[in-house]
Amino acid sequence: MIKKRSFILLSVWVVIIGCFNVACSGEKHTSQLSWGKYYLWNAPDSAFQILRTIPSPEKLSKEEYSLYALLMTQVMHRCGQEISSDSLIDIAVKYYSSHGTSDEKASAFLYKGYVLESLGKDNEAIYAYKQAEEAVKSAKDLRIHFLVYVALGHINGRYAHYEQSVGYYKKALDLNLSVPSWKAMGGSSAFIPLYLGQGTPRYNEEVKLVQDKFFDIVNRMDFSTQEKIYYRLALVEKDKKNWNEAVSLLKQAQERTSTAEARRGYDIELAEVYKKLGKGATVDSLRVEVLKSSRPKLRASVYKDMYREMQAKGFEREAALYMQHYINELELLFTSGSRAELLEIEKKYDYSAVLRQSNDYRSRWTITILITIASVCTLALLLWGSWKFFRYQKLDILRNYKKDASILQEQIDTLQEQIEENQGEAKNLQEQMQALEEEKKNKELRIRQLEVTFRSKHISLPVETVEAAQIYLRIVSKENPRYNPAEDRAKLEHWLNVSRHRWADRLEALYPSLTNNEKDICFLFVLGLGFDDIADLLGVQSRSVDRVVYRICRKMGLGQGSKEEFVAQINRMGECATNK
Repeated sequence: MIKKRSFILLSVWVVIIGCFNVACSGEKHTSQLSWGKYYLWNAPDSAFQILRTIPSPEKLSKEEYSLYALLMTQVMHRCGQEISSDSLIDIAVKYYSSHGTSDEKASAFLYKGYVLESLGKDNEAIYAYKQAEEAVKSAKDLRIHFLVYVALGHINGRYAHYEQSVGYYKKALDLNLSVPSWKAMGGSSAFIPLYLGQGTPRYNEEVKLVQDKFFDIVNRMDFSTQEKIYYRLALVEKDKKNWNEAVSLLKQAQERTSTAEARRGYDIELAEVYKKLGKGATVDSLRVEVLKSSRPKLRASVYKDMYREMQAKGFEREAALYMQHYINELELLFTSGSRAELLEIEKKYDYSAVLRQSNDYRSRWTITILITIASVCTLALLLWGSWKFFRYQKLDILRNYKKDASILQEQIDTLQEQIEENQGEAKNLQEQMQALEEEKKNKELRIRQLEVTFRSKHISLPVETVEAAQIYLRIVSKENPRYNPAEDRAKLEHWLNVSRHRWADRLEALYPSLTNNEKDICFLFVLGLGFDDIADLLGVQSRSVDRVVYRICRKMGLGQGSKEEFVAQINRMGECATNK
């Protein structure tokens, strides 16, 4: 019994210890992945070493294994290691296509594109980059945005899609990343492919805008980083033979150096560029500054350049002197070849230098004069031919304009005559049309009169009632309502007495102090017109109607004199008439 109980206790302890080991192992792997993710941007080498300590990553959970595949691909790419297959990043792409955050999904497709591009599968890489661009719209990490746009700009620039390339680079720079993020991603080298492209003038203008934004970010970095960036860009401009841009960038780099010797190193580069620009005086002054350097190699490079220049010009004696200085600076021993070259140069100078220089000068002057005369004659012929061509072209244009002007004048005269002929006829037609319109209005008014008459219970109505009905119809007309108080007031009173149980007489009996203007307001309101409609019908402002309503209320004995009280009182009078 005791043995059985001991065996059970031992089994329980084994199970507990096993679970504890598994949990610790899982926590260890999770910790390693977290540290790898932490060091990814600032120390990718350390992140790589941490991830390598995971013994069997394929035994991790699906989520952890996908994160491991993504992180390992990222650190290998950032460390510059060659990735020979896309099988590892495919694990991350497959998982994050339907799981994880937008940042992880965008990163998976981005590094998938990097791997495919390194394997020479550009079409598949572009598709992966576009998927990353779609996913990055909802991503929070701006560094992922930056890398996606730079990748698209780079691959479009490679295939001469310059406008798309510049557009993506502008998107990357518009993110305004902080300087630490910029340096961690190697932002200075990301834009080098942009300056290697050859495009249209519009493309070059767009490149200038991107350069300005790029330099604005660069100027916020430390001087050492700025010096490296400006020097690399200067080398690119030298390769493209943009000498002025190269000079500007070299000066920017030189200003950010910390020692005089380093500045003299840039003087060598500047002298080479100024030589291409044909500024000999500037080249000489820069070489003088370099010769003050304490570094023999710098001084030797100056003597070497001067030796080559003198040799090219045929000044053998000076060439030999500069070669001697060059050899002395480098502290080299003479070889037989060097001695033979020196002796040959001296011999040429001693026996035939002066004669050859004279012949060279003479032949050069002859060629120069002939070339100048030919250039002047060619230029004169081109100017004369251009003047004749443009003069003939302008005369032809002038003749065409005159011809068009004469045709237009003839058309204007014809139209004017037609207008004058049809003017009298148009006037007669206008008068006839006005007469017909007036007759039509009278007919419509008579139709309304008859309609009112036939709707009445008593067809044989008095003339006064018919006229009063006409006034009523004219007032409530929707097309052109009219009311003339002096002429129509009596007929309107008659209509209200007939149609509303002697409403006008009752108003007079109740409130005999009301004026004609005040009665007009009451009559028109009873007919269903609003206050603004009453103002338009009487040709007065709404404020005038408000003042009259106030006076009516006071005469009716209403306390506040408001429109609401006026409306209520008129309605009460109508109800009284209905009850009767």
